[in-house]
Amino acid sequence: MSSKARRRPSKQELAETADSPVEQNLMLAKYVIDAAQREMAEKARKRVPALRMGAVAGVLGTMAVAASYRMNLALLERKLPPEAAALVATALYSGGASAAALAAMRRWRGLPTPLPTETAKQVAEIIQEAAD
Repeated sequence: MSSKARRRPSKQELAETADSPVEQNLMLAKYVIDAAQREMAEKARKRVPALRMGAVAGVLGTMAVAASYRMNLALLERKLPPEAAALVATALYSGGASAAALAAMRRWRGLPTPLPTETAKQVAEIIQEAAD
């Protein structure tokens, strides 16, 4: 967890700060919700670079389509046939889009799922302690 994360309240702390079991449960629920939100936000921030690279791949893919048409016309004015002109432009931008998509995929794979798994483990521990 990050340095901003609060530690889980103990049974004794819950008993001291809350008068009734309902208040204890409300405090615990608030803690769980806050911890889950912090954990999900932290995991989402780790995915931003991969999302940016995915956007680059999308832009380059779009440019491949536009450039294929423009390059086709430009190269037609020279000595290349239309098929060769379209092939060259498509190959260049498609290669760039493929490389960006591959980089985004590699970054995405190494990241944890954006679910509050640590918080879920803590809740399971609290429930287990309460059952003991």
